[in-house]
Amino acid sequence: MENIIDMLSDHTLEITFISLSSGREISAHATLKEDLIPSHFNVKQSKDAESVLCYLTNEKRWEDINKKSIVAYKIVE
Repeated sequence: MENIIDMLSDHTLEITFISLSSGREISAHATLKEDLIPSHFNVKQSKDAESVLCYLTNEKRWEDINKKSIVAYKIVE
């Protein structure tokens, strides 16, 4: 799970996670690629943090995902 931030920086991932507020399983395309996130954002994250902030490309919004809630992820782009 430590390399998920690096993977998000280089790719778009399909991340499946459990919502901490609703308990639902959610799948979303997420990224941190500079050419896919809004231009005025510069995201620096600690690999030791419990959560990862990522940009959901289909919804065009940011999501803070607890790493322990991630069920699966794979590269889609």
